[in-house]
Amino acid sequence: GPTAISSPRGRKCGAVRMAQAEADVPATSLFGADRRLCSADVLSPLEVRARIEVAVLNFLATLSSPSSPAIPVLPLISRKSTNCSLRSGLLSDVSSVYLSYAFCKRSLMRENDAKAFVRVWKVMEMCYKILGEGKLVTQRELFYKLLSDSPKYFSCQRHVNQTIQDVVSLLRCTRQSLGIMASSRGALIGRLVLHVCVC
Repeated sequence: GPTAISSPRGRKCGAVRMAQAEADVPATSLFGADRRLCSADVLSPLEVRARIEVAVLNFLATLSSPSSPAIPVLPLISRKSTNCSLRSGLLSDVSSVYLSYAFCKRSLMRENDAKAFVRVWKVMEMCYKILGEGKLVTQRELFYKLLSDSPKYFSCQRHVNQTIQDVVSLLRCTRQSLGIMASSRGALIGRLVLHVCVC
């Protein structure tokens, strides 16, 4: 078919728009990443705890700013299907789905968001403790821990599951990196002692 040739002016405008979009990312992103596509990193417990510490320090810096103190919003990568992009593998036929830089936000100042905003910090706090102890928990175990610790914010499993997605989006790491694993019903882990009764 015919090959479309763009004009130098069109290419220049496109490059300017691309540069502007990439320049805007650090302003809205928690860690100032300059990638146009987002993926969750597999991190060690120390790295995840470091990212949580960065999130807390950034929050406190904005909160205690002498010029304009404010409670910052949490910029989360939108996990809607409309924000997905497909990237083909360079060295293989394998393709990967990534999230693009479309943001949703959690704000303490919006009534509908206030509890979800607090839940993010509660889950990060719990993950920080779990990783510091070198442990892993299932999503169900995490729910019971949060229900015991903060029943006002976590009244059902759905709240925990959605908040885990928010934390993954905020910290850009996998759920397993947070020390959280999925477990099917009836699965057991650890040392078992079986007593067989012969009748």
